Amino acid sequence: MSQKTISDHMPTDFFSRQALELTFRLLRTNYPLLAHSIKYTIDNTANVSYEDFQSAYTGEMLLNSEVLASLKAHTIGKVVSALTDIGEEALKQHDLPPNHMTLMRSLIEDWVQLTEWVLAHTAADQSDRTSYH
Repeated sequence: MSQKTISDHMPTDFFSRQALELTFRLLRTNYPLLAHSIKYTIDNTANVSYEDFQSAYTGEMLLNSEVLASLKAHTIGKVVSALTDIGEEALKQHDLPPNHMTLMRSLIEDWVQLTEWVLAHTAADQSDRTSYH
């Protein structure tokens, strides 16, 4: 097993179970199928062991690769879109506490980082012969 370095920011190979749980709560009313996908991932993805995570963080973490295996890239994109819609609606209600908007922004950033990880770690489609020039 390789030695992982601990840095001040969240390692890019992990996703927070807490972010999944909050996302589930935000989506369950207006996006029930997405919420169901998130709930399935919460229930069927094992936490990274404390030793593997090197005690750097106290929250329960999941491997991005396992979140991707459960949700698939298409669903992750839909979650980002749904959370963005919810965030836009929240901005229109000028009476929300600032901490709610900060939490929402942070949650969307977590999902965007997961999306960037997926893009960086997913093999290019070798059968795509489209010329982009």
